[in-house]
Amino acid sequence: MQIKTGNYSYFQTNYGFNHSGRIFNAMYGPFFAYLNGLVLLLVHNWFNFQILSIFAVFLIAGIGIYQLALKAKVNHVIAVLLAVIYLQFGIVVGILKFNFMAWGAALAPYAIIHVIYMVEDKQRPIHWFSLAIIMSIVSQVHVLCNKNKQ
Repeated sequence: MQIKTGNYSYFQTNYGFNHSGRIFNAMYGPFFAYLNGLVLLLVHNWFNFQILSIFAVFLIAGIGIYQLALKAKVNHVIAVLLAVIYLQFGIVVGILKFNFMAWGAALAPYAIIHVIYMVEDKQRPIHWFSLAIIMSIVSQVHVLCNKNKQ
């Protein structure tokens, strides 16, 4: 709604989606909330947004775990099986519980790839630019997700 009305507030959200109480800024960082708000404006309703965001989480997580497995020198067939298992047990649980952990789990393989770089690459163990990008995205997505734990 901040994008729709032009009334921006970086730290505070005064809007919920159609008075349902669904507020992005409570769990996500402001930039990620604006990105999700823009997507919500483009797809016009919450149902379509949920479908699109679940698809995006699965796609990002599947590609990430597959790339991680290949970086760890795993066979292509086993890498696909690992990706399917990760999507089934690591991502679906976060989506079904609606506790905002699915985005963090989807981005985790990209951060773990940097651990492999640190172990294997003796000349340049820290790929600082890509590590900074993934860590800034993770911190923006995962700002307050542990607040929902009971």
